[in-house]
Amino acid sequence: MDIQTITKLATSRGLSVRGGFACNDDDKVPTFEHGKAARSLVLFGNAGSSIWPEFSNSPEIKDGLDNPLDRWSKRIGDDMALQMGGLAYYPFGGPPYQPFISWAQKAESLRPSKLGMLLHPEYGLWHAYRFAIALPDALFDSTIHCSKQQHACDSCKDQPCYSACPVDAFFNDNYDVDRCVRYLNDNPEAACNKNGCMARMSCPEAEQYRYVQPHAEFHISQFLKARLKVLNDTHSDGRIKPS
Repeated sequence: MDIQTITKLATSRGLSVRGGFACNDDDKVPTFEHGKAARSLVLFGNAGSSIWPEFSNSPEIKDGLDNPLDRWSKRIGDDMALQMGGLAYYPFGGPPYQPFISWAQKAESLRPSKLGMLLHPEYGLWHAYRFAIALPDALFDSTIHCSKQQHACDSCKDQPCYSACPVDAFFNDNYDVDRCVRYLNDNPEAACNKNGCMARMSCPEAEQYRYVQPHAEFHISQFLKARLKVLNDTHSDGRIKPS
């Protein structure tokens, strides 16, 4: 299957081909059965809210069970891997976890932003990786979709991402997760809960790719739900104890 066919297959699911590369030992791509090495890795994900029409009508988001997006991603990824004759790997489900950050940075021109999220030269902060598919055949010689551009954070003098957070959870390239979670949990009507992270929303890069409101609200609600589950020091009513 060539890259054009793979791209069409991804687009039909609301996904984008998010780069790829010819594998070597340093990439730590798992081997196939009987120890056969993977020769190609293709990454898939979304740019902006491209997945929202497909995912928002999926059985996973409607069944009320945990982790709907991860379960949707696995269903789609496993099906695409079968059609492509490869194996799918996911940035969730560990440990152990696959090295998606290094895979993404090899496949595309990405650098961490001031908020820690990877900044894309075209999509800004509005993108994500849902899975990767390893292939036993050589699909390309080196990389695809890997343009090198100046990092936007280097020329951003105002850095509105730092000042936009209502509780100053971002400072000196650090992120105070607990402070963020307390605010979200205690202020259900806050703009962050309705429209997504205000710090992320304040980034001037790639505004045309910002997530649509239902997509943004879904992500922030899932983030809060997941973080509350791992915090053990809660009151009986589920509210986080103040620090």
